This record gives sequence, structure tokens and C-alpha cells, in this order.
Amino acid sequence: MVSYLRIRNVDAVMLRLSDEIYERDALAVKGGAEHPMEVLLVIVETDSGLIGYGESVSYGGLYAVYAAVKKVLVPMLRGHEVDGIADLWDRMYKATFRLGRRGIMISAMSGIDIALWDLLGKELGAPIYRLLGGRAKRIKGYITGGYYREGKDIRELVEEVKNYVKQGFKTVKIKVGGVELAEDLRRLRAIREEFGDSLEIAVDANNVYSFNEALKAGREFKKLGVIFFEEPIMTDFPDLSAELARTLEIPIAGFETAYTLYEFRELISKRAVDIVQADAAWNGGITEIHRIGVMARAYGLPLIPHYSAGGVGFVASLHVALAMGSPMVEYHLRPNKLREGLAGDAIKYENGEFLPPAGPGLGIKPSEKVIEEYKVKE
Repeated sequence: MVSYLRIRNVDAVMLRLSDEIYERDALAVKGGAEHPMEVLLVIVETDSGLIGYGESVSYGGLYAVYAAVKKVLVPMLRGHEVDGIADLWDRMYKATFRLGRRGIMISAMSGIDIALWDLLGKELGAPIYRLLGGRAKRIKGYITGGYYREGKDIRELVEEVKNYVKQGFKTVKIKVGGVELAEDLRRLRAIREEFGDSLEIAVDANNVYSFNEALKAGREFKKLGVIFFEEPIMTDFPDLSAELARTLEIPIAGFETAYTLYEFRELISKRAVDIVQADAAWNGGITEIHRIGVMARAYGLPLIPHYSAGGVGFVASLHVALAMGSPMVEYHLRPNKLREGLAGDAIKYENGEFLPPAGPGLGIKPSEKVIEEYKVKE
């Protein structure tokens, strides 16, 4: 007789790396929300004492995401079997439709869903990517950098990229849109002149351009050999993004700021993107990013997972990337103890490629010391 794990309790720990904000993307530069590096670590415990971990991105709404997990979602999960992850996802989604289809609630669901997959992998003794049909292989990583900071000049930007290259990465993504286009082009030309064609360069505008600005910028970026143009305009305008994708020769990538399969359905079916970017800690967990990846594949588009916060979310997206045959995954090399401290040895890379996590479930071992050091009071 098969014995199934049941959920006994769901807890969450708020973690913040620092209250200081050192670097900004274009959205923050132009008056958007600024936030410190913070994540919600979700912890699901079964009746047998087995523990699974997940991560919810908060983007300045840490207390709100915490409340969504503890006050709204936990009561509907206790006593249910871990194995029915898709059913539990649908249960949470349907029960919260009055509270929103974007942002806080979906982020809260993401952390729980990741933790459930971690538990299922541990129960079955296999990495999550194996459960999803993937196999152990290396996957190329690209590094996001080039953030804006007061006093940061082009020389410092080039030195930053040199550090990425020294660590074996051959593709970088540079933030654009936070200064005048002419200045961004100077920044990109300096990188191209330093590394030539040995380095692939992508750009990310974080939703700040208008359609006409994005059209002009995209044509200039193409001249510099930029391999993709991420989130050129706001996620709210899939038809305009589709027009950009049709008009520009440079591939359009996005939109991690869309939520769930239903928003990505619009982006994908309208051909508003050439590259699909989703994030397990943000867009609905492993269950939903995998569904998004399957839809992308049905339209002949690649899934290249997004990454921005703690290590648990990165590892969760990495498992899906391995299962979906993604050509690349995003990563950061900014100092971040919430990344290494939560993921442990599950994040390993050599020559710009990430190794598949080896342990069951996510394969992570969160550090209790790091959790206690960066824990935020309720």
C-alpha cells in the first residue's frame, strides 16, 4: 500500500539582505518602486517531519506576501496530500481570484508550490528535473549586470563585465533605459570594443520605453549585435510588443512581469515575444513555469528563465530549464548571501555553465545561520 505525505504545517520566514539600495534598473531610476534585496522563504512540513523549501519574490512587499501565505493560503492546505500539487495549485488560484491575478498572491503561491515540489522529490528520492522528464546536463548561464549607480562610469562598467568573463561566462545582459539612449549606446559600445565578438550582449529596459522609443532603441541595439531586447515596453501592451517583434530584427524577450499561464498565453499566442522569460519564484511556482514552458514550446519559442532574488528561486527555475531544454538561464553575480546561504551546493557553475543539482527535490540545504542573520521580525 502506498503511503502519501500530508501537509502538517506551512511556515514562512521574511529575509532581507540590507535596507540599502546600491544599484538600480531603469524602472527604479525613472521613479519606479525601489526595494532592498528581500525574499520570503516558505517552509512546508509533512506529517512525517519531512521539510520542503520554497521562495516567494516580494519586490518591496515582503510583509504583504508573508500575510498572503500565512493568513490566506495556509488554512486551505493543511491535511492535503503533497502528491496532488497541480490540484493544490488550482485550489489556491481559484480560492483567491477576488484578491488578484498578479503580484502578491501569485508570488505567495509560487513559494508554496516550489516547496511542495521539493517535498515530492525528497519523497521519491529524485531531483525535480527528473520528475519533470529532464536529464542531467549542463546548461549555459548568462549574467545580468550593468545596473545604474551614482558615480558609476563606463570604465567601471567594463571592469564589471571583465569579472563576469573571467568567471567563464560568455553572455551578459546590460540594463538600459535609465539614461538617454546616446549614453546607453556609449556604454554598450565600450563593452563591444573591449570584448569584440567573443562576448554576447543582451539588454533589458525593464518596461520603461514607449513604443516609439523602443523602436528607435531596438534598431540601434541591433547595429551593436545585441542578441535580445528584454521588456522594452510595459507588460500591459502585448499588441504593441507584438508589433515591435514584427518590426525589429532583434528578438524581443519577456515578460517576467506577466503572471501565470493565462497572461503568458496572450504574449505567446500574439507573438509578442520571441523568447519567453518566466520565474518560478514569481510567476506561479514550478507547476506554472513548466506549463508556460510547454506552451512556449508548442509555439516554437524557447523558455529562458528569469532570476532576480534568492537562491531557492534560481534553483527551482533551473530544474524547469533542465526539463524544458532551455538554451540558457539568467544569473547574477552581485554579492548576495541569500543566494548562497539558501541554496548551498545546489548552485554550481563551470566555464559559464550550470551543473544540474544533485540531491533529491531541489537539492538545496538552507543555512540556519544565514536565516537567523537576515531574518526580519514579524
